[in-house]
Amino acid sequence: MKPTTYVLLIAAFFTSACEAGEAISAETFGDQWPLTVDSGRIDCIAPNAAVFIHNGTTYQLNGMAQSRGYALINPIWRDNPDIPGTKISISPLLRAALALC
Repeated sequence: MKPTTYVLLIAAFFTSACEAGEAISAETFGDQWPLTVDSGRIDCIAPNAAVFIHNGTTYQLNGMAQSRGYALINPIWRDNPDIPGTKISISPLLRAALALC
């Protein structure tokens, strides 16, 4: 195999690795979007660690991801305007991420 072929294969691997998971956005969820950022990617890292990725940071969506040391979702988790002191449910994001396992 030619050296340029190796370079192309390595580049393809890293490009696909950066695009892991599935794109998701506030547009999909409307008022039920649970985050303060407009978009990102969800993914499931075996076994069952559900994550949300935004601007290079991987946030946990469940306890399995938290136990692996991913960043807490709290800084970008949106307050529920209807029930003071609570947050919008992240369950739809969690279900979508776990569906990728």
